[in-house]
Order: sequence, then C-alpha cells, then structure tokens
Amino acid sequence: MKNTDIDRMIAEKGNPCISIVIATHRFSSERRQDPKVLQKAVSKAKSLLQHSAWPQVKIEMLSHKLDEVMTNLDFLRMQEGLGIFISPSISEVILLPFSVTEKVMLGENFEMRDLFYFVQFLNPYYLLAVSKKKIRLLRGEGRDIHEIQNDDFPRQYTESYEYARPSRASSFSGALKDYELDKSEMQELRQKAFFKEADDSMNKYLKNDIPLLVAGVEEELINFDHVSRHAHQIIGTIKGNYDHDAIHPLAETAWKKINEYISSLQKNQVKQLEEGIGNKLTVDGIRDVWRMAMQGNALSLVVEKDYQVTAYQDPTDDSRIFTTPPTGKYEIISDAVDRLMMIVKEKGGNVVVVQNGELNTLSHIALQLRYSY
Repeated sequence: MKNTDIDRMIAEKGNPCISIVIATHRFSSERRQDPKVLQKAVSKAKSLLQHSAWPQVKIEMLSHKLDEVMTNLDFLRMQEGLGIFISPSISEVILLPFSVTEKVMLGENFEMRDLFYFVQFLNPYYLLAVSKKKIRLLRGEGRDIHEIQNDDFPRQYTESYEYARPSRASSFSGALKDYELDKSEMQELRQKAFFKEADDSMNKYLKNDIPLLVAGVEEELINFDHVSRHAHQIIGTIKGNYDHDAIHPLAETAWKKINEYISSLQKNQVKQLEEGIGNKLTVDGIRDVWRMAMQGNALSLVVEKDYQVTAYQDPTDDSRIFTTPPTGKYEIISDAVDRLMMIVKEKGGNVVVVQNGELNTLSHIALQLRYSY
C-alpha cells in the first residue's frame, strides 16, 4: 500500500463502501479461528447491505466481491490484522502488521484510520549487514524486506595481503613479531577500506535522508561507524552475524526497530504540538480542530488510533459541530474523526495516527496549523 492507494480510496465517495477490519494471527496454533471470525464479519457486512437502501444490483455485486475475497484469501499468510475494503470500483485486501479493533462498516466512504496508521510504516528503509568477509544490502518496507543483488552488493572481501617469509635474524622471534604487527596493521587498513567502499556505494541508495539500519557484531558496527559518511541516517543497529541467508530473523528485528523509530518521530511531533499551544499554532479538542480544518488551516492532524466521536453539525455553518445534540436542527456525523481525516487529506494536509493514550494531554486529537489564529 502507498499514499496513492490512500488517495484513491479517499476519492471513492457516493457509492456503497464496505470496510472490514479484524484481528488475525501469524502462528498456526492461533490461526485456526481466523476463517470463522472473518466469515462472521462478512456475514454482518452482507446483512448491512441487504438492509440498506442501495440498488439491488449494487448489493448483489458487492456480495459477490465479498465471496471472491473469502475464496481467494490465504490464511497461512496472516499478520496481526486484516483489512478488506470493497466498493463497486475497489477491492482491496490488506495485511496489517499491528493489533486492530474489529470493525464492520457500510457507508458512502471507507473507514480509513487503520490505513492511515499503516501507511506511516511503509516508507522505505535500507539495512546494511556488515562483517569482515561480506557486506549485504537489503531494502525494506514495513515487514517486507529483500536483498539487493547487483554490481554494488553483496560485496565480498578478498585477502590480497602478500608477504615474504621473514629471514632468520639474530633475534628471530623479534623479527617475526614485527612482521605480524605489520600484517595486522595492513589487515586493519584494508578492512576499513572495504567498509569505506561499501559506504561510498550507498550514496545512490540513501537519498532524501532515507533511514538506514546496520547489522553486525559489535566490532564491525564500531568500525563501520568510524568510516561512514551516512552516520546521521543510521536509526538503529542490530547485533549479530548475518553473513549468510538469515533474512527472516533480520526482517523481524528490523520491523521492531522501524516501530521504535516511528514511535520516536511521533513523540517528537506530540511534543511540538504541545509547544505550539502557547504560540497559537496548535489547537486540540474535536470542535476546535474541526473548525480550523474546515477553514483550510490544517498542516498536520494527529489523532489517536481508536478515538471516535459522534458529532452534530450546524446546517447553517459547516465549521461548527457539537458533541451533544444542540437545540434546533442539526446533521449527525457518526464518526467526526474519520470525516476529519478525509477533510485534512483533501485540503493537502498531513494525517498522523498514533497509539491510544499518546494524546491524553491534547484531548486525544490535535491539529498543527499552517498559520497562527
């Protein structure tokens, strides 16, 4: 999934849109229950369709699409969550590598918050596995990682140090000791040159400050750090020897490191939001956030993953909403947070979804403004 996919799904409006999100399992001991859980969710979605006012031809089309998903789904590839998004023109099945809250919804747009959360982890990164004998480069997106094999990588170290055997001297042991010292120093220089050449080859991959993870035993990690010109892009290290095919354990550890990195970025953003309150560059609370977003003053919306609010909109002023029914006429918005995410994205703003509890000091939702109010 990419940001372009998010945009395409946001643009799907005015048609029946089915959103199904369920928890699934990666391991066989727990996986047996997944088909039953999904079948129950699909049955609920079909019931929502049958009791809706959509034309029968669309109801039958979407029901058929749901059946196709059930038939073609590979339950052996599940992760922590599964998202299914069906409309007349869209049929998306997305494996979600994080825990989810179950949702089965039918509306005129998709339920997007899990996808907004997911896409944050899909920015590419590189992983360099270094050792004295071999250097491998891998490219990752989320949990997926694959090794790059071309003229640049993998790089193999070949020992080309040649020497003449020491001649006997009056102190043979001393001459041998000097020779061994020279050999050790030469090996160290060549090892650094080996790492330096690999680091130079990284120039064409590490553009636009793309994150880098480095794996290796502690000594090699230190040596690489000393010669690397990309130290500012290293977001974490993984200790161990990965000379040989060990992509699966590397992918698992890299995913944890990427989670830690994204979490640190989000914490920094929350800190900036808190600091922006005094400068009138941040508003929090669903009503003020809604008002600023509707006015086009939305740079970045930050919201907790499962925060939902039913709101009541003033029909004479779409920038005013209430969290309890006001006197007079109003329009009900079943999930104002989901609608807000769409509004901000459509107006060119950014949407960041954080874990529950991260915005306790900011009423669970906050908006970084383009200009002060």
